[in-house]
Amino acid sequence: MADSSSLAEKSVHAAVAAIEIYNKPDFKYREEAFSLLMCNAWELLLKAKWLLDHNDDLSTLYETEVDPSDSTQRRAKLNRCGNPITFGATYLAGKLLEDANSGFGKKCDENLKGLIEIRDNAAHFMNKDLNFGRRVLEFGTASLQNYLRLVTEWFSFDLSRYNFFLMPLSFYHGFESVVAASVANYSAQESRLLSYLEGLDADVDDEESDDDVGAVTMRIKTTLTRGKGDDAFAFRWTDDENAPTLSISEEDVLKNYTLDYKRLTAQLRRRYRDFVENMEYHRIRKSLESEKKYCIERLLDPGNPKSSKKRFYNNNILTEFDKHYTKRKKT
Repeated sequence: MADSSSLAEKSVHAAVAAIEIYNKPDFKYREEAFSLLMCNAWELLLKAKWLLDHNDDLSTLYETEVDPSDSTQRRAKLNRCGNPITFGATYLAGKLLEDANSGFGKKCDENLKGLIEIRDNAAHFMNKDLNFGRRVLEFGTASLQNYLRLVTEWFSFDLSRYNFFLMPLSFYHGFESVVAASVANYSAQESRLLSYLEGLDADVDDEESDDDVGAVTMRIKTTLTRGKGDDAFAFRWTDDENAPTLSISEEDVLKNYTLDYKRLTAQLRRRYRDFVENMEYHRIRKSLESEKKYCIERLLDPGNPKSSKKRFYNNNILTEFDKHYTKRKKT
């Protein structure tokens, strides 16, 4: 029998499959296959969250209809083989959107709508140019970011062993130079899809509440720099301590530390039913700030060593707070 944990794990497998398919070289059905698998991952994740909030009662997922034998009663609606029909992703997303403590905000919802529309058009969706590919990449990358945040927040899964990213098409095609063509240049069906995606992207104001940390789309830019000097050298991963050192910028590090104090506190408030922003919370947080895997500190003005500092937190810190607080669970 399905429960919230097994559904969440199955969801992760679908998401990983979507990434692997998308990142295959010269794969001709890239965008269509990704949208199909990623929508499946989202539906499984939303169902897992629903069961988590309803004490793993599978019957709460069933669509119902009036019982023909007793009009005062309702029964589960059945599919062609006699199994109960469950709520779909859009219904579950709408219910989570109504819950201010779910962590599923309007940006996540708009992104999911776009991904579902791409999936629904997949049978007729012709990936004939890079403009289409670019839009799917932008929605897909944001979808993965939203997914990774929520599956970690809801189920405390350690996904560090997976590479949750999509290889930018620019790595192969230089497609950042592509100019978006007028929708008039496409068929009526393709034009409507592109117009719909553009509308979703414009619907959500970037100045919404800081608590809505999701993304509708993400712009991708890839830059490759070749060393031109005689002293330039190649590098590769190695355990040799005498090998040349590879340096990364502070901006690269901050990509994994997305929570400042305000966002961390807001996320904990959504996550736990007994969370209070009090001295005990500050004691726990400060005890974790000394470990770089949970927290880093940076200067607000990197060029000024006397500048004030700000702390940023990694999502992995949530697993430590799980030891001190009780997760929300609907009855």
